[in-house]
Amino acid sequence: MRVTLGRFPRYKAFQKLTISYFLLIFITVSMLSGILFYLFSNSAIKEIDRNSKAMLSQISYASDDVYNQVMTIGNALINEPKVISFLNDNREDKTRNYHVFRQLSQIKSAYPNIHSIGIYRPSTDTNVDTSGLPFDPSLYTISAEQYMEFYPRTLSIKNINNNRPFQFLTFLLYPNYSPLLSDNPLIYINVEEQSILNTIRKISKADSANNVFVMNKEGKVLSHTDSNLFLKDLSQEDYVQRILNDEKPKHSFTMPINEEKHLVTYVKSVEMDWYFVSVIPYENLISNIHELRIFTLMVTAAIVLVGLLFSVFLTQNMYKPLSSLFEKIKLSSPSSLKSSVIDEYQILSEVFTTLEENEKTMKFVINRSSRTIRKHYLQTILKGYTQDIAAPEEMIRDIDKQISGPYFCVMLFKLDDLEKVKEWVSTDQQSLLRFALGNIANELLGKFGTCDLLITGENEVVVVSQYERNEHPEELKTALRDVQSFLRHYFKLTTSIGVGEIVCGKKNIQHSYSSAQQFVKYRLIYGNESILDVSTTRPHLMTSLSYPTDCEKKLIEAIQSGKPEVIRERIEQFTVVLSSGSYNQVITYSIQLLLSLLKHFDYLQSLPDTNFNDYLDAIMDIEAAERMEDIELIVSDYCSNICSLIEERNHWINVQKHNSVIEKVKSYIQEHYAEPNLSLKFVSNIADLSPRYLGKLFKEATQQSFSEYLNHTRLEVARELLLTTNETASKISESVGMHNITYFSTLFKKKYGMSPATYREQHTSIRKIE
Repeated sequence: MRVTLGRFPRYKAFQKLTISYFLLIFITVSMLSGILFYLFSNSAIKEIDRNSKAMLSQISYASDDVYNQVMTIGNALINEPKVISFLNDNREDKTRNYHVFRQLSQIKSAYPNIHSIGIYRPSTDTNVDTSGLPFDPSLYTISAEQYMEFYPRTLSIKNINNNRPFQFLTFLLYPNYSPLLSDNPLIYINVEEQSILNTIRKISKADSANNVFVMNKEGKVLSHTDSNLFLKDLSQEDYVQRILNDEKPKHSFTMPINEEKHLVTYVKSVEMDWYFVSVIPYENLISNIHELRIFTLMVTAAIVLVGLLFSVFLTQNMYKPLSSLFEKIKLSSPSSLKSSVIDEYQILSEVFTTLEENEKTMKFVINRSSRTIRKHYLQTILKGYTQDIAAPEEMIRDIDKQISGPYFCVMLFKLDDLEKVKEWVSTDQQSLLRFALGNIANELLGKFGTCDLLITGENEVVVVSQYERNEHPEELKTALRDVQSFLRHYFKLTTSIGVGEIVCGKKNIQHSYSSAQQFVKYRLIYGNESILDVSTTRPHLMTSLSYPTDCEKKLIEAIQSGKPEVIRERIEQFTVVLSSGSYNQVITYSIQLLLSLLKHFDYLQSLPDTNFNDYLDAIMDIEAAERMEDIELIVSDYCSNICSLIEERNHWINVQKHNSVIEKVKSYIQEHYAEPNLSLKFVSNIADLSPRYLGKLFKEATQQSFSEYLNHTRLEVARELLLTTNETASKISESVGMHNITYFSTLFKKKYGMSPATYREQHTSIRKIE
């Protein structure tokens, strides 16, 4: 024991084992004690809850008995001839009133829980009460919706009941529901709240500490162990709202009330909408709960102390193998032994970590070198340069054994729309994408045989697969589709796949790679995310396709017509014909089409913006195209540029022609402005154009209409004549072709801001001054 206790302050592992065993025992004992205490207290509370429900049910039966007594009394009075005669009488008769009083008193004496019975006759304002209580007018104001109504109330009468108010639960009976009565008399039966309270106390043996009460469906207190709460509205209390909203006939629940946990139990009356409620503080449910808790804690503490000794014993036995191992290797870490506290696990971990790291480093170097040489070896096989490999012969022999085939198939994965990818992915990220693509392909294709991953270009990943038979696995295309789906879903990228021909022997791997390169080019025809192999491309290679001269002629005609829809349709017809040919034919014939268009529209080269550069750019784009849609778009753009040049040329020719016509018209106006019949229609005959078209051209060239220009010319001549001659304005107007002097004066004033006469006078005076 002394040796054991001496190890505890110095060795960390010994400390941790001891503490762990102690905590395990402590937690286990604590949980068992807590569970047992909880089960006991919960069982006791359930028993109390059952007793509370039974007690409230008995109280409910007692209240139902009061209700039945009231209904029995009402039915007896309705069927009593003296009472009916009293209720129907319209005259005051003291003798009859006395007989009714005797009759009511006899009935009351049979029911000790009833305080008084009264009858009120409104026709004579007569009230007969067995206790001599005056009639409360508020009773008659209550509207009768059924044979019996319930009305809790307080009634204060001077010099009666020691001047304390009565707390009545009054039942109102309306005899007018009986066909024997014609008036609206009222029978009331008063039950003191104290009688309900006495019933509660007799059944529950409740004292002032218990909160037991009766309430109606509105949450108003009808009877309470605290009489001061009579008729208090508790409907705003949370636990009361829960009771009123619950549809169960009886139930119990726990709820905090005034920040203290309570057990709430209720039972609903069968006959009346009354709720009998018991609210007990949780701490009062079990009288000796504190003593029980202290006793449980003491027992737990005693067991924990025993567990401490047991944990030391267990530690001593469990520590023996560790101490034996530690004694063997502790000399390898002398610096750790100089400290006051020794961490055995740390020392062991350091020793084993060092050994493990050395082993991993050696394995990593060997594996990395082997993988690098293997990839380089496969790269040289793909390119056909097997003599250039520089590696140990022993390693090459090992690689040859691993790449035994006998059959090989090269699959080429090519990223689609690489230029778009480069726009949103950096160079480093592109390398990661290629690496991810290769890993995904390698993982999904590895189930069919040994695979080697090679990255051969900026958008190329090559997988070299080894087969045992000269055929592709049945699920190969499904696996390739999974690779494409994975990339599309997680990386938003598409890839086309060229599946090379199956070859026998390593020396023919280059042929499989070349065929895969050729096959993947056919994504130009089949679109992105295509899987292309020899069976897919063979029909195109076997097709003898001639250049579609007819389609070219129709396209040239459509370009000359300048209709974009027709041009687009002709281009689609051309590419549809090319789609049945080989990849090389598609590229060659597309470039030939551009060359034919360039030659046919060679006359456009004289324009300032030549289309020759567009032709060179279009050829480069066609050679880099990945889809037929790209070729259609390239040819469409090229044709659109040609149409623009044609339109520009036609516009330039028209402009030159129109300028000549406009100058001719302007000259004619300058020479014949004095002719009063000069008009646009007359001039259009000379220009050999329609008046409307000539007017439009004239407006575009001079920014004035024909009539505005003619009037401007006439007014300028008239202004000069006003300043250089003494002719009257009327004669000057006629001499310039305007025979209406009023119209002439209006136009002159509008143009020069004054009348012709004023203009002459003003400028004549200015010249004299000069």
